[in-house]
Amino acid sequence: MKTMKLCTSIASAGLILLAACGGGGDDGGSADGGDATSTVTLRDNVFAPADPVIGAGDVELVNEGVSPHTFTIEGEDVDVEVDAGQTTTVPVDLPAGTYTLFCSFHRGQGMEGTLTVEA
Repeated sequence: MKTMKLCTSIASAGLILLAACGGGGDDGGSADGGDATSTVTLRDNVFAPADPVIGAGDVELVNEGVSPHTFTIEGEDVDVEVDAGQTTTVPVDLPAGTYTLFCSFHRGQGMEGTLTVEA
């Protein structure tokens, strides 16, 4: 009887943990549950995620670095400067595909990646 009660408690805890992690709201993820995000974090000389996958539309840019950074998409009309400690939102209305993403201030230090826009 104690074993059954313990198993039930563990199963319940697992469901609670799964619900807490799973959400269910619109987090900007892709329809197929892929890795799309609507937030890109700019840190000192890196993007997080390093190679973001987004859906076309608004993207939140969060600068957690100590320096200003840019969210610049090569060959496109997207070049947004975000001051240290600031957050802004930028529309990215590009066709599905891959693009080179970089910070114009820190590209030479390796702040570059591939941005994938999903349909």
